Amino acid sequence: MEARRGYHMEIVGVKHHDKKQRKGGDEQRQQLNILLSPKQASLTQLTSVDIRFQNLSEVPKSLCECINLTKLDMGNNRLNKLPKDLAKLENLKILFLTLNEFEVIPPILKSMKRLTMLSLKKNKIIKAECENLPVQIEWLIMTENKISDITNIGRLTSLRKCMFSHNRLSEIPNEIKHCKKLEMLRLADNQFENFPKNVFLPPRISWLAISGNPCTKQFVAADKKQASTMVNVDYGDLEFAENLGSGSGGNVRVATWRSKKQRVAVKEYKETSFSDGTAKDEWTINQILPSQAHILSSLGTFSKPHLGLVLELMEGAGPVGGPPSFETCTRDNMVSPLTPTCALKVAMAVCDACRHLHKHGIAHGDIYLHNTLADRKGNVKLTDFGAAYFYPEELRPWIEGLEVRSFGFLLDDLIRFTKTPDSNPDLAKKAAMTLNSLKALARQCMEDGDPAEHPSFEALAKSLTVVGLNITLPILFPLPEQ
Repeated sequence: MEARRGYHMEIVGVKHHDKKQRKGGDEQRQQLNILLSPKQASLTQLTSVDIRFQNLSEVPKSLCECINLTKLDMGNNRLNKLPKDLAKLENLKILFLTLNEFEVIPPILKSMKRLTMLSLKKNKIIKAECENLPVQIEWLIMTENKISDITNIGRLTSLRKCMFSHNRLSEIPNEIKHCKKLEMLRLADNQFENFPKNVFLPPRISWLAISGNPCTKQFVAADKKQASTMVNVDYGDLEFAENLGSGSGGNVRVATWRSKKQRVAVKEYKETSFSDGTAKDEWTINQILPSQAHILSSLGTFSKPHLGLVLELMEGAGPVGGPPSFETCTRDNMVSPLTPTCALKVAMAVCDACRHLHKHGIAHGDIYLHNTLADRKGNVKLTDFGAAYFYPEELRPWIEGLEVRSFGFLLDDLIRFTKTPDSNPDLAKKAAMTLNSLKALARQCMEDGDPAEHPSFEALAKSLTVVGLNITLPILFPLPEQ
């Protein structure tokens, strides 16, 4: 999906297959025709099949002969079961069953030994019986079902990314502690009356979304009085120009705010929900966000003809990283190489923004380089609060510690994306010192275990300041042309 200049809606590295998107056309029909009139040779050559929007109530039998398939998308159909012969697809790694009519997780999936990513988003599942899943699954999408119970999730010891937003959960089983590799957990818009403290048990948990639950809504209500100063914008006062980014929740465009004679970025919500939360929650929290130099500012809001935000426009800015892909799962991808000083400046800015948020009892929920904007002048701002939530002060050591771990992954990504100069020995030595300092902080932040034992953002900000004082390098932001 497009995300130019970083003003994206919800970026998770995968395509979203909802009814309101453009219906599948000739390409999907052609692929279905191949399956319905197969030649054995052609079937074994297929590595990816997309048969969305074909009104299928049964899986074509010939599909089970596509033994070299690695990716299969059967979203937006009427399927409610899978044939046993699907187990023949021994090379299948990615399976989309979004927007079908499954009421249970199909048991045959357990026998698919290479399946690492599964989407059962927008089905009719009431109970998530994880005993029906292969133990090696890494990325599980169960968003927008009717799930009120999860069983045997502890056996999924390879699980890294788990999406259960927009269901009916009121508790999480303690056996989630056995999910030793779990890094991202999405629980937004469920029925948690009390904050589920066992989400801190997985030793690598780093990204948590839990807005839209009774346990977080109460804190939004308590702080909403701050929103009274937010400007209510007349939609007709906005003159729109080019598109900046789009996603499942809507899109972002450049606009001129006529009465203010100001160029702005306008985020319009065309969907009510997305994997990190809901449009209403993000819209509300942006009205309450405390202003800070390294946080993208909300200038106003509107509610008609739909919900939307008016944001400051960083001219010529771009995201520092690209969103995760199928291959990287929870880790960002490089947009362009960074200089060591650029990496340090980004680290300091994001840390400062997070320190400010947690001082006010707010978790960002999605600390990533792809949610960080930078321009060529060296301005850096944290953006995209779709997963943000308020939390009680007594949970701060755990929630801040969890976010410190995600910041550690961000530092690690910065290091991976940084190119050290080799033409000037003195600069190369200073660059190596900078990166070694960042590596030491990253290791400290990423350490497995109780998140309450991690350093605070206040402590990290002081450490980064020391690194900046001791090492001076030219500030260069080699961002790609937009």
